[in-house]
Amino acid sequence: MKPISISIILLLAMILCSCRSDLPQSGEGFSIATFNAQTFFDDIEDGDEFDPFHRHDGWSSVKYQARLERLRDVVKTSLDVDMLFLQEIESAKVLEDLLDDSLRRRGYVYYAIADVDNPISVGFISKYNPISVTLHQVGDQRIVMRAEFMVHGRQLVVYVLHAKSNLGDMDENRRLRKDYAALVNSLARQDEGSPLVVLGDFNSEPDAEGTDMLALVGKHSSDLLVDMYCIPVSSSRTGMDGRTFYDAMMDRNCAVGGYGTYFYNGVFHDYDRILQNRAFIESFPDARLTVVTGVSADGMHPDSYEMEEGEGLSDHFPVKLTLL
Repeated sequence: MKPISISIILLLAMILCSCRSDLPQSGEGFSIATFNAQTFFDDIEDGDEFDPFHRHDGWSSVKYQARLERLRDVVKTSLDVDMLFLQEIESAKVLEDLLDDSLRRRGYVYYAIADVDNPISVGFISKYNPISVTLHQVGDQRIVMRAEFMVHGRQLVVYVLHAKSNLGDMDENRRLRKDYAALVNSLARQDEGSPLVVLGDFNSEPDAEGTDMLALVGKHSSDLLVDMYCIPVSSSRTGMDGRTFYDAMMDRNCAVGGYGTYFYNGVFHDYDRILQNRAFIESFPDARLTVVTGVSADGMHPDSYEMEEGEGLSDHFPVKLTLL
């Protein structure tokens, strides 16, 4: 495999201006979340749509608005985080339409979308104005968004990603995810001294062998795992080196809740994660991870969105990190 190169794409972010009276004050804590919103398409048919999100299949502005309202309710009631990082968003229009007056009054006045040409892009809505947002890509791989913020006087760097799914050839999917991991490792090396989280839908889970993009340190060192195009993760906050991320999902002493973050063909998976580097743990030692199961009807299974009925939310649960 050839060495990974990095190309930086110009920011495709848009800023909303409004009153920020509801922003948290210093000492009140802080929270972020990641959520795969499951093919969240807008109501303009421009040729990028997946089946069945076409007019002739029954997709409509009415269903789109109802879906927006359902997501707004989740943001206001079950999440209420300071920053929400989303995957599988079609366009900036989705984020613009999501931020109605009720969310703006709560302080959500900033948003960004990574890729206007990718109908399942990543983006965020935020109560905090980002210091910078840069987009990083290798070849035609999916974009990794890097966003930097100041939180109560402390720096916070966030990488937002959506790795290749398991649809199609499994070996090819793993190769693409490993290339993606190599890009993340290259970026993270530059931010090693800064509090950093890597979050999103990894479409894989760690193992000890390094067969996919996430790998537990132990059998192999972090340096070797990086050379194997894996992101090294640890199940413990202690003893980490600068190249390893803490993964609370793997920590048996950390009760994150739920049976998994994604439910498919009768099986739960923990594909949605928020990884923390050593500098982050040192800056925010009391961070707590939670799988937000309260967004579903039964509190156990994600309510997958069904276009025909216009019901449900997503086949993923949000994952929330609270900084105390």
